[in-house]
Amino acid sequence: MKKMFTLLSALFIGAMATAQVTVTFQVDVTNYVAGGAILDGSGMRVAGNFSGRQATVGGTAMADWSPTVLTSAMTDNGNGIWEIVVDFPAAVVGDTLLYKFVNGNWGMGMNEGNPALENCGVGDGFGGFNRALAIPVTNQTKFYCYDSCYSCAGSGVGLNENVVTNLEVSPNPATDIVTFKFNSNANTAEIVLFDLSGKVVATKSVVTGAENSVEISTANLMAGSYLYQVNAAGNVVTGKLMKK
Repeated sequence: MKKMFTLLSALFIGAMATAQVTVTFQVDVTNYVAGGAILDGSGMRVAGNFSGRQATVGGTAMADWSPTVLTSAMTDNGNGIWEIVVDFPAAVVGDTLLYKFVNGNWGMGMNEGNPALENCGVGDGFGGFNRALAIPVTNQTKFYCYDSCYSCAGSGVGLNENVVTNLEVSPNPATDIVTFKFNSNANTAEIVLFDLSGKVVATKSVVTGAENSVEISTANLMAGSYLYQVNAAGNVVTGKLMKK
């Protein structure tokens, strides 16, 4: 029996080690091109700290801040939409990915972020701004308008990356109650806690205002590591929570 338990434990750990989450990044360049931009012959690319987040494309490791490498190339879906499908290991869920879309390679006017992403991005130290994404627990598609915090006109709802801001989770490590404080311009939000196997262990849906404070009981949770999601208007902020 002990050997069987050990074998099952090993299989479970192995499964967790190989688990991954897939994020599909889509960008609409319609307005960018309409404004006079000419797409580079190599097409749209993506650059960010992908290697630092152990990201892969089609099983091949990505590089950090290198739009010209093969794994940074996006696929032309037609109608101005470009796409790249990126896999992340479960170990980096909740970590922050910094990235931006690039027209071919770095150069004057060839990458987004200055100053259009100021309201939804993170300063890059050079006067520009990077997009920021907390790597989610579940597979997601993120759709953007090039060099904008919103989706392009005629391409779906106005998607604002800044729907949830100033998120504070305390105490962390938690005891019996954990409080989520955040600002939001959405009407509702859902907060979900997962264990490391991906099982939902707590959830709460609330009507939101500009400033929110939501309490969730963690009294019945065992000590250990958990993941949380704050989901508002289809935008998800993810992080890690410890329980004492």
